[in-house]
Amino acid sequence: MDSYPLKSFFDLGARFFFAATVVLIPFRWRLDLWVRPMPPLYSDYTNFLLSASDIALICLLSFWACSLFLQPRTLRAGDRLAWVLLVGLTIVGWVSVLGSEDPILSRYHAIRFVILLFFYLYIVNEIASPLWLAVPVAMQVLTQSVVAIAQSLNQRSVGLQRFGEYLLEPDQIGVSIVPISGMRFLRAYGLSDHPNILGGCLSFGLILLLAVFLYGNKRLAWISAPIFLLGFAALVMTFSRSAWLSLMVAASFMVGCEALARRWDLVRRAILLGGVGILVLLPFFVSHIEAFQSRAHAGDVMGDEQIKERLFLMEKGNTLFVEHSAIGVGLGASPLAMKKRFGEFPINIQPPHYAILTAVLEIGLFGGMFYGILMLLPFLNFAFRWRSFIDQPFMKAAVGLLLAICIVGVFDYYTWFYAPGRLWQWLAWGLYSSVSTKAG
Repeated sequence: MDSYPLKSFFDLGARFFFAATVVLIPFRWRLDLWVRPMPPLYSDYTNFLLSASDIALICLLSFWACSLFLQPRTLRAGDRLAWVLLVGLTIVGWVSVLGSEDPILSRYHAIRFVILLFFYLYIVNEIASPLWLAVPVAMQVLTQSVVAIAQSLNQRSVGLQRFGEYLLEPDQIGVSIVPISGMRFLRAYGLSDHPNILGGCLSFGLILLLAVFLYGNKRLAWISAPIFLLGFAALVMTFSRSAWLSLMVAASFMVGCEALARRWDLVRRAILLGGVGILVLLPFFVSHIEAFQSRAHAGDVMGDEQIKERLFLMEKGNTLFVEHSAIGVGLGASPLAMKKRFGEFPINIQPPHYAILTAVLEIGLFGGMFYGILMLLPFLNFAFRWRSFIDQPFMKAAVGLLLAICIVGVFDYYTWFYAPGRLWQWLAWGLYSSVSTKAG
């Protein structure tokens, strides 16, 4: 019996679920597989969760496994050093179970790391065209942006609770807001769990859309431009400073590469897109100037309570790391370890808002080395081989994306701890590894 039609079916199904995985990355909708209340810890730190993107990813890998069974073939590992480091990171995640403060939760997160490793392999082996990534990214940005802009302009949720939207009101306790003149201005959530997570996902998606706008043909540029502008507006309305900074730095890197290569037409095109974005948002800037001033004032470390809280968490995280530097407190177990070690907290117990500190705290020094080198590898590779890479558009996009993720990780922990951040992180590593191998 000819297995080709059946293999083609599974290949097509895997491609569909890859697109679905990317589109669903920011979605908060999920299933509670096992509810494990441990007050005062936030339930997402202790429960076993299965998000919409997790379900799509499991379907993707299942279809891909069937395709590989019907037509066995040798899989590429992509960049060899990146592969070795990712395998090492996965193994160290399992080792951390041995000293975990919550062994069963750490095993659950270790299983998720194995799934992410196969997600990386799928990207390296099967994503033959950047359009296979650009299209779902555009759909992700478009979907989230429409909801986020509606929430910001109406200052409430838009009735999409069945898709995971929170019930949002500015005066509701626990909702993320910007305080202005005694009032509470609601930050845009979209269909995500938090404005910072939405901001990061939008920033990462906008970087890839910028690459399509700069390096794609004229038709793709015209399609990507309005979606970019919509996503840019939604990003501004999240009031996520780390996401704003990540987009600014990554876009500057990409445009700077074009200036270095004297491709002034691409530089002018990028400046035009940014200028139009600012003009479109000018009425929003003017009418909500106090909110932006409030976020700018929040950069004052001595006067910003959020930054004080983050410094406090980093101090406690450092203390805990020194005491468990060998194999860590267990993958995903840092909040519980904080609770057990320090007892009552003056703030909500959570991991340190610094991804690499949370990583070494959970998986120990050697695991942190794997993670840190993985973060630095693309930048070092680009720095030493920039003369050849500067003419590789998708290499610049991959490095720009990793740069943005790295910047967000300096200010938050979700790129290490939460499913949306992890999916973007492993996706970026897969994209970099794939284009790096092809670039020679």
